[in-house]
Amino acid sequence: MKNLFQVLVFVGLTLLEISLSEDDGRQPKEATYKKFVGERHYMIPFKTRISQPFQEGQTIHGVGMIKSDAKRIDINFHKGAGANVDLPLHLSIRFDEGKMVYNSYMNNVWGSKEQRLKNLFKPNTEMDIRIRIINNKYQIFANRMDAGTFEQRAPLDGVDHVSISGDLINLSLFHYGGRIFPIPYMAIAEVVPGKRLDISLLPTGKRFNINLYNSNRQHALQISVRFNEGTVVRNAMQNNDWGREEREGVIPIVKDEIFSSTVFASRHLRIVAHQMILELWKLMVNVKYFLPQLMMQLVYKIFPPHRSIYLLLL
Repeated sequence: MKNLFQVLVFVGLTLLEISLSEDDGRQPKEATYKKFVGERHYMIPFKTRISQPFQEGQTIHGVGMIKSDAKRIDINFHKGAGANVDLPLHLSIRFDEGKMVYNSYMNNVWGSKEQRLKNLFKPNTEMDIRIRIINNKYQIFANRMDAGTFEQRAPLDGVDHVSISGDLINLSLFHYGGRIFPIPYMAIAEVVPGKRLDISLLPTGKRFNINLYNSNRQHALQISVRFNEGTVVRNAMQNNDWGREEREGVIPIVKDEIFSSTVFASRHLRIVAHQMILELWKLMVNVKYFLPQLMMQLVYKIFPPHRSIYLLLL
């Protein structure tokens, strides 16, 4: 088992997000399932004040629906609420040029040279954009794929507003947070009926495991995603013995693309990956679990509901 952990850390997950929230206690149903905690309807143009300065390791995440005749969508980091304040980041998604263009606006002057990446977004589709602040760069994820990086030209000190404008029908999610966590990282959480566990990660190797342990450190649930076998294997332990493996269904995950899964805790554990039901487990859920070495955990006793943790495993 130790070697397995080492191999999995080596092939690695480069981005991991976990959040825990409460629902109304009723049996979760896929018909009412929301992909992200905190989804709501934001008006466009959108501008919000951030409660804390951006930090190294954080990710800014936005989701919205692109107009069918879209030409441009702009994302800005503002130093102040005024009209002509400094913009350490100006990201322009240009459908008319097929590019994502980065620049900065400092002391009333635009940067002399733009940086460009291919625009992976398409009109009349959902936009899922994530901007990760890492190593003095902005790493851009477009619809779960790594689109590339921009060099950070100006410090983020003083950034207190973020705006999103342009050819979006609506914005359904805006979220930021996280940091780089040490490896191994361990914590404790209580998974009880009426709560959900959201996991988003970027798999880069042949396989990875998500393990939930009970108070006896037995596998209350193991989800083993095996790209080399083309399947997702589900299993659990009882009295130190493994049960029968569940292998039915397709693998709803693509290597090198961010994917999201949700564990609903009710009388059963229900797993949803990319809005696809994988399986139901008749397991005890009113237990504490441990996600050791390789994996990650939300510390529910420290972080309140509706708070996300981004674990960057590098």
